Amino acid sequence: LSDLDFVIDLVHWRDPKKSGVVFGVSLLLLLSLAAFSVISVVSYLLLALLCVTISFRIYKSVIQAVQKSNDGHPFKALMEKDVTVPPETFRKHVDVCLTHVNHVLKQMSRLFLVEDLVDSLKLAVVMWLLTYVGAVFNGITILILADILLFSVPPIYEKNKVRVISFSCKSCIVCFKKAFIVEVQIRDYITITSIIIINIAASSN
Repeated sequence: LSDLDFVIDLVHWRDPKKSGVVFGVSLLLLLSLAAFSVISVVSYLLLALLCVTISFRIYKSVIQAVQKSNDGHPFKALMEKDVTVPPETFRKHVDVCLTHVNHVLKQMSRLFLVEDLVDSLKLAVVMWLLTYVGAVFNGITILILADILLFSVPPIYEKNKVRVISFSCKSCIVCFKKAFIVEVQIRDYITITSIIIINIAASSN
């Protein structure tokens, strides 16, 4: 499976155990970051990991001493695994990241130097709306909401796909009808206003 397929399987809860673990850990991490500083959260996580590994190491040493066995280091299999990053893999990921960074820089240059006025105005509107979002939520709160929605919306959509599509179609039809009516009214208003202006100009002459 590719990385994208793996993420899709996670958010659709194809394997409930894996999805539950990832969702629980990610939500707990974000809630911890909301309550404590990044340094505190990282320190507590590493301290908890060390407590687990040291306790297990001491426990296995005591068991080996009591049973007079010579099983060796309890983490020997893990210690013998190669945890280094191959240069090819590193270069591959760097190239992918570099491609995305260059694309983002190109788009930012195009938007902020106003290559297309409409796109730059759209960005300005989005940034203006985000100022209101930032006044209500901070970054961690938005990430917590995004995490909850990411793991809750896809399964709900899959179970109610027909209803959602039907509702979306009906809503789109209603919106198109209202937009058409508004457009006709605006055109009629412009036409009537133009006729009035022409008549006023003609009568003044």
